[in-house]
Formats: sequence, structure tokens, C-alpha cells
Amino acid sequence: MILFIIREPLSYFRPYKTYFVTIYAFFNAFPISQIVLIFFPETYLIRLTSQGFAAAAAIIATLWGLLVTKLYFYPEKFSLRSALANPRRPIHLAYLLYLVPMVFLVILTIADPASIDPSPSRQAFYVIDNKYFNAVGLSAPLLTVAAIVISAFTLYSFIVLSRLRSQLRDREVRGALRVIARCFAAIATLLLLGYSSESFGYNLLGVVHFACVILLFVAGTAFKRPTFLRAFLGLVPSLGPSPVVMRGDQIVLIYENDAAKMTPIARFVNEGVNQQNRVLYFHSNDEGTAREELSRNGVDVKHNLTKGNLRLPSIDSLYQGQNLLDEEAAIGQCQELANETRALGKNGLRIVIDYADSTKRPYQKFVSHIADSRWATPDHYVQAMMTFSNRAFENERAALDLLKSKVPVIDLTESSDVFSRTVGLSHEEIAGRKILLEYDPVSGYEKILRSLATEAASNFERVILFTRKDSPIHPAMQDEPGLKMFVLTSRVSYPKVESENVILIPAFDSSLILDSINRTIEAYAATPFTIIFDNISHQIFTLGTERAHSFVRQSLELMVSDKITSVFLMNYLAHDSKTVSMFENLFDLELISRPGARIPEVRKKTALTVQS
Repeated sequence: MILFIIREPLSYFRPYKTYFVTIYAFFNAFPISQIVLIFFPETYLIRLTSQGFAAAAAIIATLWGLLVTKLYFYPEKFSLRSALANPRRPIHLAYLLYLVPMVFLVILTIADPASIDPSPSRQAFYVIDNKYFNAVGLSAPLLTVAAIVISAFTLYSFIVLSRLRSQLRDREVRGALRVIARCFAAIATLLLLGYSSESFGYNLLGVVHFACVILLFVAGTAFKRPTFLRAFLGLVPSLGPSPVVMRGDQIVLIYENDAAKMTPIARFVNEGVNQQNRVLYFHSNDEGTAREELSRNGVDVKHNLTKGNLRLPSIDSLYQGQNLLDEEAAIGQCQELANETRALGKNGLRIVIDYADSTKRPYQKFVSHIADSRWATPDHYVQAMMTFSNRAFENERAALDLLKSKVPVIDLTESSDVFSRTVGLSHEEIAGRKILLEYDPVSGYEKILRSLATEAASNFERVILFTRKDSPIHPAMQDEPGLKMFVLTSRVSYPKVESENVILIPAFDSSLILDSINRTIEAYAATPFTIIFDNISHQIFTLGTERAHSFVRQSLELMVSDKITSVFLMNYLAHDSKTVSMFENLFDLELISRPGARIPEVRKKTALTVQS
């Protein structure tokens, strides 16, 4: 199991892998003491190994308590030194009190020789074999302290895990932690039962150790279940040593008129309240107009206001006055709202701030204020959307470029359906379709994919790209706002996060690529998003035509949901017509990008329109 944990490359708990490995290693002290008892029944060895498993039990309890306390404090750092430096803090005091019985357990086994009876003549009846075997006697005080240790070990972890801050409220992560805690508690209880029964003349340790192995396996499986892809995709905080605010948690929207801004704002609000988030819309008009605009765009304003899921304060209340008076007060108020929302038990806080055409000079300072990382939080609990009229940055191109370099900016004036209009369809007709883009390498097909990514971002749909670093798509798409890139490479044998938006995965492991696609789909369940795969031709040359066809078919089967738009690329000049036709049959829509053509040729458009 130790090797299983060490070699597990995908676990969400990888930053704490050392703790799990150490805990599993110390569990070996218990079977080792039994091996010594059976094969080397020397008094001093029996006493030494008995003291060893008592110390191992104390170390396991200490490490597990430290681990769950670290998770409680995340992203704030916690250590035994910090607890000793400030023991008056309630959680620090609780952890220090938790350690007291562990210390007593170790001291008692060393200081009181009568606490352990290593006499070789002592035996216990093994019920299953109907035989007597050597046994170790443990005194009543030692068993009492051991029971207190196990009670503390069980109760402390359950209480702390149940009160984890909302940044780790992800169902899969919390579920895995609960399974691990229950397994460790069950193991501790069984070991106490097994060793105490020996003191009363019955040997149950064979059965106990077998049950413990099963429980350790279950705990190891739970360790593996949540993957770090959930952190990479921005759904849960990274447990890495230096968590940072992700660029996708702050976004700027530039619109042409009030009608254009309300569709994405309403979608942002609806997604928030549906996910049990609290949403605040700091409007630039009056509250009545804000209510009417949201209601017209599908938000149940009355219900969400009544439930406390939605508030509609003015932007002036955020800045403590007109003309964006107090920038620090605005950020401070949002931080207070985040703390208040956590106390209410909500899953997150979403903030919409409509600046309309208001800005503040000097522009460089105002841009730094808008891009300030304090608007959001490292645990993705807070998401902020700032909206501006295109008049706000009129004749201020340098300021807008500076803003785009700091935070993702979606410019709705560039059109929210640029890709759809290019191929002669609406966004609704494209959404959820499975598309094959057949291209000539010199046709400039990269522009088609950029327009697709721009359209998806304008409609607040996530984009996932599978590509290679030597592909023209990689440099063309790497700066697209909100895009997550899986780079297929031979340089890694397991997935490795390279940056906030880039993860490296083995290029020749099709099962791992499929697993990454599947886990991405599971992570983004119930929300529309787009997957771009670059490209089928590379798969054909590396896997062979049949295996590549099977890979694409399995991928599309995973993407069956009408909320997933998928685009697969294929260099049609690199294959014969029979091979191209084989893959075309898998898709709803085919686009052909040829040199010199202003727009791609569209096939199956009639059938697609009929289906719609």
C-alpha cells in the first residue's frame, strides 16, 4: 500500500502524500511485534516491540491529527510550532490537548515496567485454530490510556473534518476524507480490541490484522479517488504549498449596450444561485431596473431575494460614495462579504460590479485596482465579474491592453457568435454538436479555433484544449481567457501541472487521455463547455487507424451530453479518402478549411438544421 500511495500520480492529496506514507509505514509496527512474539520470544525483544507499537500508535495519531488540522486551516499555514507559539487560539489549544494522551501513552510504556508483561510463559487462546499461542499482557492503566488515545484519535478527526472551512466542501474531497477517517478509526478500535483481548487470555490478532489490511486498502483507494484535475480545472483549491488566486476567478466583461451585458450577467447569476452560492449584483442603475433586467433574462429575482441568495446593492454603496470614491473600502467590503457568506454556510460568493462607463484617472492605478487579486480568494470561494461599457475605455487602448495583460477580458463588441456566424449557424445550433474540422495545414485553420474559443468565452462556456507543443494551435490558443490546456507530450509518464492553465499528460497513453476527458466531463457536469482535440491525424500515426478510430469513438461516447460541444481536428491531406470517410461518419458536422477560402466549407448543415 505504501508503494501504491507513492506511485499514485493523480491524487488530490498529493501535497500531503508524505503524511499518508509515514502513517502507513508506522502501521507495520503492529504485525512486526507479532512476528517477534512468535519467532523471537525473548523478553527484552517483546518489551521493545511492544513499546514500539505503542509509540507507533502515538505517532500515527499525532500525524493524522496534524494533517486534518492543516486541512482545517487551509490555505492558512499550520504547524506544531505555530500551535505552541499561540496556544490561546481555540483550535491550537484543541490540537495541543489532543496530543496529551499520546504523550502519556509513550511515557507509561517506558516509565512503568509493569504496564507490559513480556513473560514467554504467558499465552492466549486462539479461537479459530483452537490452540494457545504466546501473548503480551497489557496493564489496565495502559489499556485505559490506549482507549483514551483512540477516542481522541476518532473524535478529533471527525469534529475537525466536519467543520472544515467551505474551501474544501467539494463533495468528492470531503467524501474521501470521511472514508479515510472512518477506516483509521475502525483500525484503531480493532487493534485495541485485539491487544486488550490478549490480556484476558484470548488471541484475536490474526483476524484483526486481516481486517486492518482490508481497511488500509479502502483508505488507500479513497486517497486515490479525488484527482488533482479538479484543482487544475478550478473547481476546488489546490493543496499545493503556495495557493494563488486563479485568473479565471476574476473576469472583465466589455459590452456595447445594456441589452448585450444582461445575458452573460444573468447566466453568471443563475449559475451561482443554482450552485448554492450567494450572489451580489452591484448595479449602476436603480434597483428596480436591475430587477426588471434580470427577470427578463431568466433570473427568478423575487424568489432568490427572499431566500437571501441574491442582493442588488448599488455600486455607490460598494465604493462608499459616487465616482468610485474609496477603492480600498470596496475591496474590504467584498472581503467582509466573503467571511459573512462563509458563516452563512453558502458554497461560494459571486460578485458582479457594473461600472458602466465609469473609470478613474490615472488609468494605470485604476487598472491595478480592477486587477487586484484581493477581489477573489485562493480557494476559488469568491468569483468576481466586472462589467464596463465600451465607452469606458474609449480612446484608451493602452489602458485596455494593460487590463487584458492582468485579468481575462471578454469583449462582447467582438461578437458572442463569431464562430457560429462564420459557418452560417447560430450559437444554439452549434452548441452540443460533435464537429470534425478537416484542415489543410496552410489554410490558417488556427483562426477558426480562436473564433470558437472567443465565442465560447463570450457565452461563459469553458474551453478545454488537448494539443501538442509543436502544434500551431498551442501558441495560437495559449492566451485565450478561461482556456485549460492539456499538452500531450512524451516528456512525462504521468500527468503533471506545468502552470495554472497547462497540464502535461503522456502523449502515447490513450487510456489516460480518455480518463482525463472523462474526469473533465464529470467535473463540469451540468454546465456547457467545449472540448477541442488536436488532432486525430497524430493519433492515427502513433496508434494506427483502427486504434485511433476506437479512441475517437470512445471519446465521443463520453461526450454524448448536449451540453458538450466537441471539435476534433484532422489533416485531411495526410490520409486517403477511405480513412477520412471512416472518421467523418462519427460526427454531426464537418468543416473543411482550405487555403484561400475566407470561411470553411460546411457539410451536413441541412441534416443539422433539421435535428435542431
